[in-house]
Amino acid sequence: DRHLARLRGTARWLGIPVPALDWRRHISAVLRRNRLLGVDASVRITLTRGPAAPGLLPPAHPRPTVLIICAGVPATLAGVQRRGARVALLPFARGGVIAGHKLLDYVPAILGRVLARRQRAFEGLFVDARGYLSEGTTSNLFVVRRGRVLTPPLDGEAGVLPGVTRSLVIAVATAAGIRVQERRLRVSDLVGDAEHRADQLDPEVVPIVRVGEQAIAAGRPGLLTRRVQELYRDATRR
Repeated sequence: DRHLARLRGTARWLGIPVPALDWRRHISAVLRRNRLLGVDASVRITLTRGPAAPGLLPPAHPRPTVLIICAGVPATLAGVQRRGARVALLPFARGGVIAGHKLLDYVPAILGRVLARRQRAFEGLFVDARGYLSEGTTSNLFVVRRGRVLTPPLDGEAGVLPGVTRSLVIAVATAAGIRVQERRLRVSDLVGDAEHRADQLDPEVVPIVRVGEQAIAAGRPGLLTRRVQELYRDATRR
């Protein structure tokens, strides 16, 4: 429901009508055809304005196209969750009002992931010219610092996607009595004297233990990050 609400919100913003589909039935059918029904899997819904003549302006009466694809959760993800991951700092940002919507403009993410792979990193984090962190190429960012969980705010300046998993992490952490604060984060917050970090990579929570060649704290996931992982797993099981 949260994913569909975000989809509808962005569709309204772009002027694309959302077809009245039985989403649960269609998604279940795709999962069943791919033998993924009843197991951990990811589902992606893509909505376009549909067929039209070439040009930038959308048609007056769009006939939208819906694409539903699915995939199994990578078997390697569990190991990364246990050990933690290396991230790379990207020398550019993906900001502005467009960054607040999940769109098919993947060029910054593709370039960022290519740069991250060259550095043998699991994920790349966007950094603007002032040294502020926003998010990863496919993830939201959380920093654990002195018993608090910090994350960049959802304002146009920060350029952060309102991730559905992000909102769930904030909800379960807050309900468990963990203080969560939204504020702008600098690179120094990530590689400073904090205990450990939790980088949320959809569809799970993956700890950051190294930024480039620099280890964070002891170079292994911290206790609060482990606690957030447990809370998140419990919530998704329910």
